[in-house]
Amino acid sequence: MGQSYQVKDGDTICVVGGGPGGAACAISLKREAARLGKTVRVVVYEEKRFEEDRRFNQCIGVLSPPLEDILLDKLGLELPSRLIVREIEKYRLHSDRLSLDLVGDEDGKTYAVSRTGFDAFLLSEARNLGVEAVHNQVVGLEVQSDGVLVYTDGENCRAAAVVGAFGLDEGTRRVFERATPYRAPDYLNTIITRLYPGEEFLSRMGPVIQAFMLSFEELEFGAITPKLDHISINIAGRRVSSEVMLKFLRSAPVQRFLPPKHRSEKPLNYFTGRFPISQAGNLFGDRYVTIGDAAGLIRPFKGKGINSAILTGSFAARCILNAGVSRQAFKDVYMKDCEVFTQDLYYGKAMRLLANFSSRFGFMDRVLKIAQNDPVFMECMFNCVTAHKTYKDIIQETASLSLACKFVLEGLAHFVFQTPVVKDSSANGPH
Repeated sequence: MGQSYQVKDGDTICVVGGGPGGAACAISLKREAARLGKTVRVVVYEEKRFEEDRRFNQCIGVLSPPLEDILLDKLGLELPSRLIVREIEKYRLHSDRLSLDLVGDEDGKTYAVSRTGFDAFLLSEARNLGVEAVHNQVVGLEVQSDGVLVYTDGENCRAAAVVGAFGLDEGTRRVFERATPYRAPDYLNTIITRLYPGEEFLSRMGPVIQAFMLSFEELEFGAITPKLDHISINIAGRRVSSEVMLKFLRSAPVQRFLPPKHRSEKPLNYFTGRFPISQAGNLFGDRYVTIGDAAGLIRPFKGKGINSAILTGSFAARCILNAGVSRQAFKDVYMKDCEVFTQDLYYGKAMRLLANFSSRFGFMDRVLKIAQNDPVFMECMFNCVTAHKTYKDIIQETASLSLACKFVLEGLAHFVFQTPVVKDSSANGPH
């Protein structure tokens, strides 16, 4: 082909999407260019104006370890205290009958933040480094041998390469799929709502994330997260809907954590979203690369989407400036850095299947019972819910003959002898 795929001094890199991944990539491009003594123009296209806080963000906005280390190591930034609305101290997991306070080693703190505020902070830091943030919609791409032409509803941009940081946005996904071999990852749907129960109720609820794995078919999991002046409630599954959300809200395990006046009242607003559960097809090629949710490069099943977006954004920037923007460069360098995600995909899928099976057939009660009495499996459950470790490490550290025997015995009790599980009332919610 004879065409150079190296980024030259004065070249432009376009980033489509200004969320955590896009902003992190832009910051990393500027910082790496300065380290190499290069001048690179970086343009970020983001329709939303985060500082105006007009749109609901489908992300719950929980930052968990090692987010603060990632910000400092990859971007040279510290998390501003003004963005933190609540420090989360505990995770509690609920099945149909039992509740379990998850106990484990946590290296770092977990925060609930204003997601739009966090996004505005990162994009502002990018602007401070000279990144151009343009609030236009990208409507088309032409990927050519000597560059990329980015069409927007304003001015067009010619660049050496384009970075896709658009999450699972339907419109931008189609733009990339029309112009490149890229194909979006498989995903779960989410429904989110908010309730404003008042300060007294929030105080009684405490800084605890309530996670639910219940046995009705359409639901894979749900959670209630306390924020500054409200609680965020989210559910996820293939076919979740407003009806599934109502069923979730009316279930006995969830009712304990709802303010009395909302226990039989339909919430006013629902918000829909998605998050990936597989790797995207052809997530990179000559002069284009995708990161974060758009690439499906997240911790499978659990997510940690913000951490993953920032990491993959910084990985892509390092590759672009040091190895070039060819398909081979992304394969050899970018995907090598991303092995922490890609090597965990199959383990994550296996854990998801086991969790769904346990929930669907009412076996999650037994799982929580085992965790109550087995410190090793308790640590396993903690790491699965918090995603503090890879699923590969979790499985390798947890697997043992004695634990397998416990599962066999509990399985016989559940599926053969139908021995009931005593309902646990040790983790009652606020009333």
